[in-house]
Amino acid sequence: MASIATAAPGATAATEEQTSRTGRGVRLTLFYLVLLVIAVVFITPYLFSIFAAFKPLTAILSQSPARPPTASTFTLENFKDIFTQYDFGRYLANTLIVTVILTAGQVTFSMMGAYAFARMEFPGRDSLFWMYLATLMVPNVVTMVPLYVMFAHSGLLNTYWAIFLPYVLGTPAAVFLMRQYFMTIPKEVMEAARLDGCSESRILWRIVVPISRPIIITATLLAFVFGWNNFLWPLIVTNSNHLNVLTVGMANFNSNFSVQWNLILAASLVSLIPMVILFSIFQKYIVRSISLTGINR
Repeated sequence: MASIATAAPGATAATEEQTSRTGRGVRLTLFYLVLLVIAVVFITPYLFSIFAAFKPLTAILSQSPARPPTASTFTLENFKDIFTQYDFGRYLANTLIVTVILTAGQVTFSMMGAYAFARMEFPGRDSLFWMYLATLMVPNVVTMVPLYVMFAHSGLLNTYWAIFLPYVLGTPAAVFLMRQYFMTIPKEVMEAARLDGCSESRILWRIVVPISRPIIITATLLAFVFGWNNFLWPLIVTNSNHLNVLTVGMANFNSNFSVQWNLILAASLVSLIPMVILFSIFQKYIVRSISLTGINR
């Protein structure tokens, strides 16, 4: 009887552990099923676009978008046409030039502003930072008319300067992300550098920047994606075909050749490739930087 009484608690504990393990397995299975459904919902439009980019227009209009190209419908003529019949190569070059300049300027000036708000002491620093951050709540369309008037009076309309200049001096979002990351760096590191005679600019470029590589890469990618996909402002300030960026050029495909979905989707696929490559290479830095920006020492 004693042995039975002793074995009973052990059997009960084993049963409870097995039940808990089973419940945990069911929850994980449901969780991954939900994630799978979400992934399918997000991936499906891209998959349909890829299928259509390799089909002629007749196949796109007559077949289901879920049907991949077959041996009889597969074609590369769409990609050939956008480069030979239309000025898509120039659109790519314009977009690359504008995006690189915009990204370099935005990241550089945002780093300088974020460092000042995070580690430099001056009267009204925090109030000024929150006032600057509050401009995030102002929609871009509110400032477009004043900006357009300024560029018109400056004679900069229909130039490369007009496309990237409003964004090259930093943005509140980039400053905020970098400031939060810079504040995770111990003050003792910068104080030691000051005792060694380092200036503030040297501390920023020699100490803070190497430590903050993840958030700098993240801000660079965000700025690059914004510049690559920017549409409304380049459309407003340029009216020459030789200055068109990708988004404006593809919009012209849609307006001038409204039924040429094969060309539009082929152009969209080409413009998407650089973004996919960048995110594939630097995704670990994005995850790391976002996970650390909320930590404040």
